[in-house]
Parts: sequence; structure tokens; C-alpha cells
Amino acid sequence: MSEWKKYWNEEIETMPLDELERLQSAKLRELVACAYYNTVLYRRKFDLAGIKPDDVTSLNDLSKLPLTTYLEDFCGTPITERLAVPIEEAKIVSSTSGSLSGFTQPDLMTAREWTDYIEMDVRGRWSIGVRPDDVAQVLTGFSCCELGYQRLGATTLLGHSGRRNLDHQIKLANVMGVTVLEHLPSLVLRYFKRASELGIDIRHSRLRLVSGIGEGWAEAYKKKIEIEYGCSFRTFYGLVEALGAVECEHGGGMHIFGDMCIYEVIDPETKRVLGPGKEGELVITPLYKEATPLIRYRTGDIGSILPYQHCPCGRTHPKLSMVRGRVAQIIKVAGKRILPMDVEEVVANISELGDEYQIIVDAPGELPRLRVRLEHAREVKNMSALKSRVENEFNRVLGVVCEIELVPLGTIERVIFKAQRIIKTVS
Repeated sequence: MSEWKKYWNEEIETMPLDELERLQSAKLRELVACAYYNTVLYRRKFDLAGIKPDDVTSLNDLSKLPLTTYLEDFCGTPITERLAVPIEEAKIVSSTSGSLSGFTQPDLMTAREWTDYIEMDVRGRWSIGVRPDDVAQVLTGFSCCELGYQRLGATTLLGHSGRRNLDHQIKLANVMGVTVLEHLPSLVLRYFKRASELGIDIRHSRLRLVSGIGEGWAEAYKKKIEIEYGCSFRTFYGLVEALGAVECEHGGGMHIFGDMCIYEVIDPETKRVLGPGKEGELVITPLYKEATPLIRYRTGDIGSILPYQHCPCGRTHPKLSMVRGRVAQIIKVAGKRILPMDVEEVVANISELGDEYQIIVDAPGELPRLRVRLEHAREVKNMSALKSRVENEFNRVLGVVCEIELVPLGTIERVIFKAQRIIKTVS
């Protein structure tokens, strides 16, 4: 790889923390005024809370503002009541997945806002180690990701390349010498295993970096990628509604785009703001949104703001932990809160198991034991011994009684977008 500059935007990325906080405060005041005076939604929300824009003078005042929810505020409010600009100024339309609302929800952006969004995207790609001499294959289906690679200057395989046929995509990547693969984490191992079946050895290909977006992933699987396939794995976190944070080459969490967004962490039940290192629901206030402002937006994702430390990469922006899952995925088992990520960490460390799993929720409320359906490797002979060992491992690691169902490889349905880990057999 050629020698390139260390940062995409050194002035911003290495800004002293006090300067960064002053910038955030100024942008927050501007955002709050814009939202109040230009949208029906936030004027209504602020008036109900007894808050005026002049009440917000610094970051310390952020917690005075009401939280914004996805279902009630983002989905339940007409676009006209969320818009802060004339509709003709909204030039870009993105959308959410619709997994919570039952219908994909539009997210509108002005041309300036879109420029800022792509600039963040490029900065994020550079931070994870992408450079102009890379060849990138983006399989997430997000146009903004492709544009980020193109704007950075990397050779980029267009989304329709391979026509969404996995075999064609793998062969095309091999022919083109892809060096960076961007994919949903839960689908990366499937990609690699299918490549092996096609006679393509990832270790002997040019692929050097995997960028995971859209999902959290167990640390054990990330290490597996690096050890077994010789690729670095780095995480880029964000929502369609707002970009968020990115992992640099030193790991230890993800740098927040502090000049463009503010993060908080709240207890999802009490709504109380939690301090550094405390895990809860991530709340984001994007400072760049112009068409449809978002203030204290509940992401539904679980993570923490890490205690501040100097990062060897030289970037000064604070860090988030890796996202461990969704608030909606929390399962209460015998007094403990369990997430699919907790299950995934156990599964990833047992070689006789496949990578697919399902958590079976077969009763309402708190469960007395954890039920998990797992695929076993073809060569396993003694199912009873494996079942007992896996159940003991779950009990040791998670501290709950676990009931395991072992099924052959290929039994659990494969999905093409975001793995479905929780199966509810009760309403």
C-alpha cells in the first residue's frame, strides 16, 4: 500500500476536546432554535416540556430536552410536521428498514446535509484504514456506503455487480482483486465459507480488511476472521437516520463523529442519563440534520460511552463501546438480562457448532431458563456429550440454566439482510 496521509480531516479529527465541546454547544443551540421555530413536532414537544430555545446554552442543558422516539415521533408524525425546510429543498430520500414500524419510513435530506453525510462516511472509511488504492466490494445495499468509497477515491464495485448472486459476487471479487469487503457481520462467514466451496482461498486473495456495518458482532467472531482468514475486521456504526462512530486501527471502541453528533446513554426504563462506562440505550443528537432535525433520538441500540482516554491513533473524539444489541432484544432469564450477543460469544468459541443460532422465547415475561437452537458440525458423533458440554458452558459464562437443541447444519433459515436471532413462539 502506498503512503497516504494519516487523517482524512486532521484539523477536525484531532481537535482539542474543549474546542470540540464549544463547537458542539454552538451547533446544538442552532439546531434547537431551528427545530423549535421551523417544525411542528419540536415546537409541540418543547412547549409540552416547558422548554424554549434560550434555555439551551451549553451541552449541560441537553438533558432538559425531551427524548425523541422512533415509533411515536419519527413514524407517527406526518412528514410535513417534521420538516424544517420547504419540501422542494429536500433532495435526497433515504429510509429506515421498517422492521419495528411495519413500513419503511422516509428520511429526507437537503443537498448540503447530504454533502455532510457523505463527508462523514468518507472520514469513517479512512479511519478504518481504506485508501484510494483499495478495491472495495459493498454488499450491504446502502448507496451512501458506495458513495463514500467512491468519494474517497477507492475502486468500487457497484451494488448491482454480480446481480445479488453470492457466487457471482465472490468470483467477481476474486477477479477484481477486492481488498476491502463491506458486509453485514452475520453474513461475512457465509461469504468466506462459500468462497472456499468455490475453490477460492480468502487467505491467498488480496482481501485485507472487512468493514462490518448494520449489526453488532461477537468479539470471538472478529478474532476468528483475523486468525483463520488473515483479514482485519473493523466496525462502522450508524443509523440511516444518523451516522455515528467508527473503529480505528487501535480498536478499544469507536470514535464518535463529535463535530457532527452528540451521544448520551440512558437507562431504557427510567430514561435517566448514565455516566461514562455505564451500559444503556444510546441516544443521538445529529448536529448536521437540516431537513428533518432529530434531538435526543433514542436509537434502540445498547452500548456505552467509554471513559475518556487518549487513543494512540491521535484522534481526540470520545469513543463508544461496540454496540451489543437492541433494547427490543433483551431477554430476561432468571433475574438476568441476556442479549443475542451474549449467546453469540459462547457459540463462537465452540468449534463443533455452526455459526447460526436461534433463541427460542416460549413463554411471556421472565423466563426460567434460556432455550437455544444451534447447528452442529457434520462430523459430530456424540450429540449427547456435545449438548451437555454446551449447556454447561452457557451456565458457566451467562450464569443461567440453558436448554440446547442441536440441529444439522443448514437447518436454520438463512437470511439475506440482518440475522433473526430471536424466535417467539408466544404472543
